Amino acid sequence: MKIKYLLKPRNFFKHLNRINLFFSTLALSFFIILSSLVVTGKLKTFDDNLLTKIHTTLPNWFIYIAKTSYFIGEAEVAVWIVIFTLGFLVWKKYWNEAQVLALSTLSILILIDKIFKPLFAIPRPINRLVENAFGKSFPSGHASGNLLLYFLLAYILSQSFPKFKVYFYSLATFLIILMGVSSAYLRVHWVSDILASYSIGYIMFIFSITLLKSSENN
Repeated sequence: MKIKYLLKPRNFFKHLNRINLFFSTLALSFFIILSSLVVTGKLKTFDDNLLTKIHTTLPNWFIYIAKTSYFIGEAEVAVWIVIFTLGFLVWKKYWNEAQVLALSTLSILILIDKIFKPLFAIPRPINRLVENAFGKSFPSGHASGNLLLYFLLAYILSQSFPKFKVYFYSLATFLIILMGVSSAYLRVHWVSDILASYSIGYIMFIFSITLLKSSENN
């Protein structure tokens, strides 16, 4: 039995332009190099000093912004954003966008929490400033998941409102950077965790929009 609105990608690699392929390859190379440095412990001193530098450089009142930003980026909040967005997309009959969003966000959750974190098994920083940060540290599901989510939202919105494309991506970038800095400030993640996660999130974003483009008009 055929499902009328099932995602049907065709000629995937034809829709992957050279610029996206170049930056995705660059991001993958960066992740591999960074992972090797983290596993061998060569970034431990650098990471520790950088967390201290971030915490001492930013003003004391930043902790309120950091905790708010970290809360917004929590998985529980992200799930509700995804559910609300999926509901809206289905209501508007944007079937492909809804399926790509659901598939991408679920995939990155599995990739980070079930594969990469157990594989690398890097402990989190000590003396964390929030109580609900558990499990392993590298890479950050918080950073990668939110980069994927907010960039996908920016992309989907840009298709309907192209004049505001720069604003959508600028807002998404600001929120993602703020969440990353907040995670480091609160000592929930090492900076290497966050940078590696940005790489993964970006690769997944390029994969997602290419999947969406290859499924349009099919």
